[in-house]
Amino acid sequence: MKVEKKDWTRTWTSAAGAIYGAISYNENNDFSLVDVMGLTGHAFRINIDPIQVNAAGPTSFPGGYVLRRNLCNLGYISCLADSETPIVPDKLEKTIALIQDSIDRGYPAICYDLFIPEFGLIYGYDDETQEFFAKDVSQDGVVSYEKFADVNFVLFATTISEKLPHSKYEMLRMALDMIVDHTRGNEWTHMFKDNYAIGLSGYDAWINVMEKRSADPSGNAYNAAVVSDAREFAVKFLQELMEKWDGENVVERSVRKLAAEASKHYSVVADSLVELRLMFPFPQGGNPQDPEVADRAIRLLRRAQEAESQGIKILERLLGFMKAYHSEKWIY
Repeated sequence: MKVEKKDWTRTWTSAAGAIYGAISYNENNDFSLVDVMGLTGHAFRINIDPIQVNAAGPTSFPGGYVLRRNLCNLGYISCLADSETPIVPDKLEKTIALIQDSIDRGYPAICYDLFIPEFGLIYGYDDETQEFFAKDVSQDGVVSYEKFADVNFVLFATTISEKLPHSKYEMLRMALDMIVDHTRGNEWTHMFKDNYAIGLSGYDAWINVMEKRSADPSGNAYNAAVVSDAREFAVKFLQELMEKWDGENVVERSVRKLAAEASKHYSVVADSLVELRLMFPFPQGGNPQDPEVADRAIRLLRRAQEAESQGIKILERLLGFMKAYHSEKWIY
């Protein structure tokens, strides 16, 4: 079966795509999309609805907490507006002012549900017409201030306030901290914790839905697309660590060694999930209710889960090593 060549400048993870767009918009950006996917931990995320594997899963996480931590990993200080609905005029005014200030300083604002329920960017505004200029994965267009305020649950915007670069050692340590927290289910999930399964438990939830033959075809296909794409980026990120960390000190040698070991396991994860993606193409969705198809999907998910459980053990070893050296101040 022919698999298309991977485009490393595009991702199904709209949060990471929006972050990459925001930091790349008006400056020379040192990070590739592979770097962003890895250092933010999005390459290692899985967020599964345990009822039907619905399409909302990949974007149903505490956006303010996760995205601000993501930006911190990359060396950016950020601001957050996340007013609950109904939006009071004062909160709306402050949110719009926050977005305008960010745009004036050259950084688009990262927002959610601009045209579709995905993360996107607001990169311009016109106060006279009361409109934002915005884009997400679906389109590049105009959003009125009124429509921007007409949201369900939370009016969300994250903006970059300034750049405060970290060393590559600190960036990797913080990234590994996020990756391990998420994979082990220790990430702060606030209102989502009772509705979605994350990390390794996400595979259990997905397998359970397949066993019950209750998967939503489109939602299942969308999750397969997002998570398989993410793990492909995870493998690429780990492989690039092996190339970029080319020094001869003990830290760089250890990063290369453990990244190489982890990449072997995550390659099995990625291969298994890509096969799953081909079984359930988005948006058609395939037929996850078919017993034979569902059982094959379960085997692939179990193989991916087992490989990821081995891979995260190695990344935990690397995290422990980075923390130990950080605390001893041997590398700074």
